[in-house]
Amino acid sequence: MNAEKNRRCSIAEIDYSRDTLFGPIPMQATCRVRLATVEQDGHTLRELTIVGAVPDYLSKSAIIRIAMDGRIEAGPVREHYAIKDEGEDQFRLLFENEHRRSVH
Repeated sequence: MNAEKNRRCSIAEIDYSRDTLFGPIPMQATCRVRLATVEQDGHTLRELTIVGAVPDYLSKSAIIRIAMDGRIEAGPVREHYAIKDEGEDQFRLLFENEHRRSVH
């Protein structure tokens, strides 16, 4: 039952930035995602899986902010990688959740 809950997709608003020679440019995307908690090297991280098209420049962003299901989570990106799960292309991003709050 818990594994099935982790496989459930939700719609999320993602804020991130594109770094340029003139400084960061804020960007935003709406995506179908899954969010889970994982352990890596003794640290608790959040794993964001994007199902479908990956927003432009997201893979180059150093910080991410996610608004989903009435919650906001944000923090620095640790790593990211593309995978193929059950024949579907996906993009995974691990980040430290330094900012968690509920939205009413």
